[in-house]
Amino acid sequence: MKNSLFYIMRHRYSQHVDLLISHRQILLRSRDYDEKLSQWGKGNVSQGAVIHKDYVIFDPLPEDAFGANVNIKIENTFNLDENAQRCIVVPFFITDKNKLQVASATEKFDININVTNKTYSLYYEICEGDEIYYNFTLVPEKDTVTAKFLLDDPWGGKKDNPLKEGVF
Repeated sequence: MKNSLFYIMRHRYSQHVDLLISHRQILLRSRDYDEKLSQWGKGNVSQGAVIHKDYVIFDPLPEDAFGANVNIKIENTFNLDENAQRCIVVPFFITDKNKLQVASATEKFDININVTNKTYSLYYEICEGDEIYYNFTLVPEKDTVTAKFLLDDPWGGKKDNPLKEGVF
């Protein structure tokens, strides 16, 4: 019984999906799809992200369409995955917890985790183990963080370089 309770509790704070990633985008949002918020400017392409308060889109880096494991979780503190190749942190606001979704251009999944705060630091990791996988970690915050790279990476990300919000 104890293991069953752990399983239920653990899954209130994490979810795993197998997402078909295409059109070089993977996103997390807490509102309905919005075409205007989904646009990429030249600056967004160079930084690999479009950042809005409740709607963030990241470049998954591989160009082809492919299936990948995506892990979404809530943690009290962030711990970098040992397989992380890129790591970005951005502020993320829960506008509507019932509309929390992870998506690509071709499919979307509702996220049913126990979000109780409105303001989070969202950590996005591209990881390479046996296969490429992605982590979204939500850490509850009182104040918003500055969007920035947390690692130097082979695609031009520089540790502590700030990221711009909006379309530019």
